[in-house]
Amino acid sequence: MTAKPKYLHPAAIVVFLTQAVKEWWILLVLGIANRLWWWLLLAVCLELIIEVIRYATFTYTFDEHELVIKRGLINKRQSHLTYPKIQTFQTKQWFFMKPLGLVSLKIETSAQTNNRAEANLPVISIAEVDQLEKLKQNAASHVMTTEKTVDNDETVSQGQEKNKKQRYQIKWHDLNLYALTSFSIVPILLGLSVVYNRLEEMLPDGFMDKIFESFGQRTNQVIFLDILVLLLLAILASYFFIVQRYYHFEITTQGEQLTTQKGLFQTDRVTVRLNRIQSIVFVQSWLRQLLHLTTVQALVAANASDNEKSGDVVVIPVVQNKASYDIAQHFIKWLAVGHDKPTEWLQASHRGKWAMIRNVGLPALVISVIICILWWPYGLGSLVLLPLAWALGSYAGHTTGVGILQQDMLRIQIGHFFGKKTYYLPKKNVQSCQIKQSIFMRRTTLAHLMIRVRNGDVETVLEVRYLPLQDAHKIYSWFTQ
Repeated sequence: MTAKPKYLHPAAIVVFLTQAVKEWWILLVLGIANRLWWWLLLAVCLELIIEVIRYATFTYTFDEHELVIKRGLINKRQSHLTYPKIQTFQTKQWFFMKPLGLVSLKIETSAQTNNRAEANLPVISIAEVDQLEKLKQNAASHVMTTEKTVDNDETVSQGQEKNKKQRYQIKWHDLNLYALTSFSIVPILLGLSVVYNRLEEMLPDGFMDKIFESFGQRTNQVIFLDILVLLLLAILASYFFIVQRYYHFEITTQGEQLTTQKGLFQTDRVTVRLNRIQSIVFVQSWLRQLLHLTTVQALVAANASDNEKSGDVVVIPVVQNKASYDIAQHFIKWLAVGHDKPTEWLQASHRGKWAMIRNVGLPALVISVIICILWWPYGLGSLVLLPLAWALGSYAGHTTGVGILQQDMLRIQIGHFFGKKTYYLPKKNVQSCQIKQSIFMRRTTLAHLMIRVRNGDVETVLEVRYLPLQDAHKIYSWFTQ
């Protein structure tokens, strides 16, 4: 029996109009500023007609074996997505959509070749999303039963263990720690500088000069307090941004699927197959290292990240170091070998560590000399960059390394800016392994080891720098076996 085509919820017209405003907001502002009311009214009416036609020509069908999406009036397009090929579900739900039970859905398949979702249903009901997930699960279970027809007690018990549901929900204490130890204040301050530049361009000439003139008439104490208030407001904004973004963060695994859900004003829900997880990453900034905290992420072979530009998925926002592996392996079973130590931990030689210090120290020295020449004698304060550069290079040299775990997994640790990332990478997920050596490095028998792993629709390169050449060949031989 063929299912009937469905239309999107009428609220999709509002979503389409919102997207149009985001694309043409500059022209809209210019039209309002120049009081082109009739032209604006004509543009709005025309855009409304276009979006209504777009809505009327967009249909989707939940068939027995596939999802069929048809769209377009003149340039008609039709997409067929078979359920077993669906890899990722991503839903977003703004707070005003919750009373209506509506979400925005993006779908990715194994046949996807670019960084866009294979299918996008801007506004559909939660019940339809659940129906689509059940159709996908039924299709996947049907494929498995047709491929394997073994029926014994051991297989049944393994299946029951596989379908056991695992769940983790962040505690309020951990969410506060995550927000207070994040560095999202940096992009907020950068955003304020961008806003300032835009205001300077849009406001009348001399307006900002008058503000700075009145600002300059204040005492140093008042200026210091103003700057302090600005920083405090940026810190509060950073805190509330993280809290609302990871509010009620929850991760569950059941069967072959991993699902994360979070958000206050906008609830984001991502469902991916466990076999799409390429690597587990334990991330520590310098501040979280001091507090013995870790963030656990997963590199996924799908665009399932928060910023929609990669496959980085947060598995656990923040957790104590000693508990991070135990919690993570409940969701990623192959991570159990993470408790074992590598058979041999390979790091840069003493010559290689000096090379890392040199690579950071020389640019710092050049910058310090230029500043000292241009702003003598006040530029002498820039000499503090030299010990800082030395510390950065030394930290990277002592932190970065690679080791083999039980012959089928790599542990790669990379230090950068007093923070470190530890990757657990199964051998089957390594895309390529390369030894890179410059002309100067051949004389010192040093080499860079390049490990590539899929992340989203691109590759992430994990570079272990200045290894002894024989150590780099050990990892290369392990990969080629």
